[in-house]
Amino acid sequence: DDDGDGGENGYCLDILEASADDLLLEEGVGIETLAPLADPADIADELFSNGNDKERERLEKAQALSSAKANAPNRRARIRGVVAIDTTTQERIEIESATVVLTTGTFLRGVLMIGHDRYSGGRHLRDSEEVEPPSVGLALTLERFGFPLGRLKTGTPARLDGRTIDWDACKIQPSERPATPFSHLTQSRGEEPPLAAVGKLIDCYQTATNEETHRMVMEYAHLLPQYDGMDGKGNGPRYCPSIYKKVERFAERKSHNSFLEPEGLNTDIVYPNGMSGPYPEEIQLKIFRSMQGLEKTEIVRPGYDVEYDFVNPQVLTHTLEAKSIAGLYLAGQICGTTGYEEAGAQGIIAGANAGRAAGAAYRGEKAPVPFVLGRDEAYIGVLIDDLVTKGTSEPYRMFTSRAEYRISLRADNADLRLTRKGAEYGLVTDPERLGALDMRQA
Repeated sequence: DDDGDGGENGYCLDILEASADDLLLEEGVGIETLAPLADPADIADELFSNGNDKERERLEKAQALSSAKANAPNRRARIRGVVAIDTTTQERIEIESATVVLTTGTFLRGVLMIGHDRYSGGRHLRDSEEVEPPSVGLALTLERFGFPLGRLKTGTPARLDGRTIDWDACKIQPSERPATPFSHLTQSRGEEPPLAAVGKLIDCYQTATNEETHRMVMEYAHLLPQYDGMDGKGNGPRYCPSIYKKVERFAERKSHNSFLEPEGLNTDIVYPNGMSGPYPEEIQLKIFRSMQGLEKTEIVRPGYDVEYDFVNPQVLTHTLEAKSIAGLYLAGQICGTTGYEEAGAQGIIAGANAGRAAGAAYRGEKAPVPFVLGRDEAYIGVLIDDLVTKGTSEPYRMFTSRAEYRISLRADNADLRLTRKGAEYGLVTDPERLGALDMRQA
């Protein structure tokens, strides 16, 4: 859907894709989905370092100011801008704007947890022990303006040193070859993703927990964090459970799979998918070393949980604009969803509407027609309609089962469904992308 609306995510994934998997292909085009693997750091290290100014120019428009936003000043229920504090100099910065999009992720009064250790933060910096500070002032401001706040949590597993893994003892999960491009633009050129074309795709590997793993998971459960939400249990994503939740819920199971995913071409760091669990670091290491192929593994960074505030999305319109403050838009985990795809999908809608409204205000024009996707047009439409009409009591995830029109909402027709509409609203202007659509429709 993002690619069909002219978003850059699909094209970036094609450029940086290190591994590819076509999930549920045998079930048919109405169910299949692509699952690419790319290292976020590679955007800078592998794309821009080669002097690729054209791609830099394409993506610079997506750059955003990053600062600890403290106050969103308001006059007569209309946003006027943001007041920020430079976290380096502590200088107060006022930025006037006709529209503002809040994408706070896990930073709203964020608390990080490893075992019984709790410390303020939104997340750990990549490849660092440093912690990015939470945004407390913004949470207080939202409360002051009457936004209903709740508490959610999520977690990330430890990162492992790939040099300490016995890969031969694990089951290989080869990348799809040839790799299906994620972007319709790449497909229209008849090209494979660049890394696939030169044979540099990475294979992932599969290992699994066992009865000894499960024994330790339950034995050390008393060392897990105590959360603010749900009487200390924490309100996390039901469909992406920690290893403790999996063992607890499915006590009859003797094993749970874990997929070992290298984080990029130029790193030894490995992401053990399915093994989130914020035990003390020494317990995390014991649990990992009970698994086949990981008997001598070393942890590069321990896994941790983060608990954070979110806004009940029922206070938003279908453009993700706040009903109570014109010009203020919310997107991502602040709206009660999980991150990644769900957050990016909201960014498309909030960003498009905020940008169009700001442009109209600057030119002295009347407010533009809202850009809204229906449940029959896109999974983005299903997601946002669910959020703003029903709200959510747990981190919301998008599933095909939520969509009434899931057989027609397919990855292979996103451009046919959405690119023309994106062009009508000024979101798709690339002649090559529009030409590729004309060829498909001819």
